[in-house]
Amino acid sequence: MPRHEIDMGDRIGEREVREALRPGFPWIGPVCLDVTDSTNRVAMEMAENHAPHGTVVVADAQTAGRGRMGRRWMSPAGKNLYVSLLLRPPVPTADAPRLALVAGVALADAVETVGVPASLKWPNDLYCGGRKAAGILAEMASGPDGVRHVVIGVGLNVNMEEADFPPDLRGVATSLRIRAGRAFRRVDVLARLLDAFGTRYAEFLGGGFGSLRDGWDRRDFLRGRRVLLRRQGGEGWGTADGLDTGGALRFLPDGGPAIESVHSGEILDFMR
Repeated sequence: MPRHEIDMGDRIGEREVREALRPGFPWIGPVCLDVTDSTNRVAMEMAENHAPHGTVVVADAQTAGRGRMGRRWMSPAGKNLYVSLLLRPPVPTADAPRLALVAGVALADAVETVGVPASLKWPNDLYCGGRKAAGILAEMASGPDGVRHVVIGVGLNVNMEEADFPPDLRGVATSLRIRAGRAFRRVDVLARLLDAFGTRYAEFLGGGFGSLRDGWDRRDFLRGRRVLLRRQGGEGWGTADGLDTGGALRFLPDGGPAIESVHSGEILDFMR
């Protein structure tokens, strides 16, 4: 495997992460890798080997980064943030998928603290300036007694420039650097994400997704837009009307008589 060069001025190592973290949050580790295939795969494997709640896995580069639906996530070295959080949440299995929405709100909080306005596209994308800047991948293992563990993976474009994106992503994807016009120290962005997630996770445990829905609503990228939704049973156009207190998409199908609550699906397209 080729060795990736790392900008030592922007290194994400164990010492740098520990120094950047605020005391009082339940993060353990961290496990910092120069390169791996997927931080989510590593975190899921660690979870099966009894790694504790709060374990953080972060990599400088990924060779097989993944998004939802098995899509590849571009993961070059030295540019972005690739991190997975291992959680053992005391919630019913049916509530665990909402942790991806919790992560979205926390990620938007973190991005805005560094001066970049953010919006959220259900169910798992963060947009900046109308372009995708981050994706979230949640994976869960459960058994007869409930949730065993949840791994939340975040891929955030931090210091990518337009020329770094392949031609098919230029004009579609963006980064914090493109939006702000300056570079960021990635470990500082990571620390803000971990702080924000710790806060939002506690809110979720205390009051469910409804307790932080306002944090989603004011950043809702799709609300009021016509969208093409794929879900079990097919796909079709309609209008997005925000999220309900359980995190489901409120969707009014074209020609439909009433708004429906969609708990699982994918937005294939939307009216800009």
